[in-house]
Amino acid sequence: MVYSDKQRYWIWLSSALCPDCKSFYRLLDEYGEAEYVWHQLILARRLLRPATFSRLQKARTGEYMDKLMERLETRNIVAVTQLDEDYPDRLRAIEEAPPTIYLRGDRAALNPEKAFAIVGSRKATVDGARFVQTVANDLARAGVSIVSGLAAGIDTHAHMGCLEGGAPTLAVLGSGPDIVYPPENRELAARIVDEGGALLAEYPPGYPPADHTFPRRNRIISGLSDGVLMGEGTLRSGAMITMRYARDQRRPRFAVPGSVYAASYEGTNHLLLEGAQICLGARQITDYYGWRAAPFEKAAGDMPELDGPSLKLVEMLKYEEKSFDELANAMKMDVSSLNSLLTILEMQGIIRQAAGKMYRAIV
Repeated sequence: MVYSDKQRYWIWLSSALCPDCKSFYRLLDEYGEAEYVWHQLILARRLLRPATFSRLQKARTGEYMDKLMERLETRNIVAVTQLDEDYPDRLRAIEEAPPTIYLRGDRAALNPEKAFAIVGSRKATVDGARFVQTVANDLARAGVSIVSGLAAGIDTHAHMGCLEGGAPTLAVLGSGPDIVYPPENRELAARIVDEGGALLAEYPPGYPPADHTFPRRNRIISGLSDGVLMGEGTLRSGAMITMRYARDQRRPRFAVPGSVYAASYEGTNHLLLEGAQICLGARQITDYYGWRAAPFEKAAGDMPELDGPSLKLVEMLKYEEKSFDELANAMKMDVSSLNSLLTILEMQGIIRQAAGKMYRAIV
């Protein structure tokens, strides 16, 4: 990627100050151009805190600039600045929009026609994970790109559902885009990039994840989206920070209702009390925006007629995911016969194998 001098100085200034957007914009308002900050840095002392000025002064070297550009090139990362036409319009409009975002993946994924965020607890329940994965899948089949944070739990299942549905998904990281956290999601991150999506961050390459980086990145998740769904989570969960950003950014908020006795739904139930839209499936979201429903949704008459073992198995999987062994015990079937039945129902689009080799009905 070849950057103009104007872009290079912009990338230098934003990376050296990251994640201090306020100082970046203060300097830009004063100087007009990032290049002028480089050439007249001593004048910036009065505009910055001493520690911030010292940090910027240390970064004002050709070595720093060259290393930054080398990292972008060797790690297949693209810096997209607010000078660029394809900087996401949704993100550009929020308060403290990142001056630069760093991207691994398809640059075209930054500006989908329809984008929707799904967030929630890292310690997802089986039902919560199943629900958001299904919603993400349904929305993806309706042409919606899913935005989330690549965290364990709800985020992971949101990305997986989107990929299953055939749409690109955006993962906003709390680190540089070359550092995947948690490490167990490296395979998922690679799949996101390979299948037309992207990993992005406001942090430059090599920037490590830390406690302060994740709450800040949440404003980007909501900022990139037309609306946000919280699948589950407590009142103190990071997902609630995203929902507060969504409120401030005037993004419609959706929440999944749950038991008043379950801590995992404390946050979502609170959001519903605040006036968030209730979400019982993708249909509430597509109807709200006037988006077309997923083309695979069948009318009742289009569904194959089921009887005997097929009907019994599907009825069982409507309410609870089950493993192969659990189904074999419940159905009293041998391995070969159950394998054949499951294969036929999967081919008909009636059941789906979920994460962990669990089966569920999707009708």
